[in-house]
Amino acid sequence: MEIIVYFLTFSVVTMGLILQFDKKQNIRLNRILKETRDVQPLFLMRSAEEKLRNLNVSLYGSIPIGSDVYTNGVYLNEGVRHLASSRLTETVNSYQAGEIQLKEYNTRLSEITAMVNEAKSINFEQVSY
Repeated sequence: MEIIVYFLTFSVVTMGLILQFDKKQNIRLNRILKETRDVQPLFLMRSAEEKLRNLNVSLYGSIPIGSDVYTNGVYLNEGVRHLASSRLTETVNSYQAGEIQLKEYNTRLSEITAMVNEAKSINFEQVSY
């Protein structure tokens, strides 16, 4: 009979210690969640920065040749460059003003990058009018 009381006491004390530890961990977790609530996902932010840098190099770091722009060894039509540039400026300004979230910002940068890459692959000399 004494052994049952001993194990019962031991289990109650152990359960109390576990509950106390759990309460401390919940307090720590809630504090960390409050501190990181406004922090953007690091990899998504890094991806957006890389896309923005590549777009800036593709659109603005180029040498104008006539009505077309020579970019990374491929001719980029001036109209496409202007359209991509205006969409990029609009997207960056919207993100900096807080009108769009990081996920949508990254998606729009991907769309602009795809548009520029598509325009680079088209040979405008082959297009018939």
